[in-house]
Amino acid sequence: MKYLLGPEIIWLLVYLAAILLVKNNVLPPKSLDEFIVNCWYWIPILALLTFALYWVPFAGKNMLMPRIWIVCLVCGHLTLDYLMSAHSQQGPGIGTAYLAGMIFTFIALIVGSIAIKIIH
Repeated sequence: MKYLLGPEIIWLLVYLAAILLVKNNVLPPKSLDEFIVNCWYWIPILALLTFALYWVPFAGKNMLMPRIWIVCLVCGHLTLDYLMSAHSQQGPGIGTAYLAGMIFTFIALIVGSIAIKIIH
């Protein structure tokens, strides 16, 4: 149980939610396109919130910081890539949203790491 709750399971659930979201974005309305484009700021926020595992008493703290970094970068990339590829009109805006999401995810990981080292 101690290692079951970790950043891997959280990001796996996020990726599965992205898969379900993309399946629901079908023709004709494409009602989820606006949400898909705006995911560039939800993914970094989720990466920052992943650091809350330091305050969960039954989460394994062994090597938690490298696990958070690796999982947030890899799964953040996979999730953003999958979501952005599902947008109905591919163009430079989608690529920019992906790049912005990954850059802000990296910045969120740096900020979260500094905050954890200061607070914890």
